[in-house]
Amino acid sequence: MSFKRHGGAVANDSFATAEDERCRLGVLVMQLSLAYWREATNGDRRSLALKSRLWNVYEDAGGYMRTQTLDRYLSETSFPCHPRWNWIYATARYVLSTCGQPSALRDELQQAMNRLGRDVS
Repeated sequence: MSFKRHGGAVANDSFATAEDERCRLGVLVMQLSLAYWREATNGDRRSLALKSRLWNVYEDAGGYMRTQTLDRYLSETSFPCHPRWNWIYATARYVLSTCGQPSALRDELQQAMNRLGRDVS
């Protein structure tokens, strides 16, 4: 999967850039954060957004609570061209600090965060 970049151009997988790799890692960190949150709290992405206060939650006309900005960070196809890396870090740190139970997902999230920290900083 390739990421959309400036002007909507899509890079070929065989020519993936270092930035594409960082973005893939950002998506992975967000997916692991949500998966560990679900495992530890039985919560969903709305509860993560509300409790962390890191992401906006919108109520549509039908009363459904939406996390449209957070949702964009969970998929390679919708990942922003100019991601807010501090939001990704803060989400993972919040989940790790709030959910203390040992888990394979927790270990995976910590490893992904460590890789992302080296790649992005």
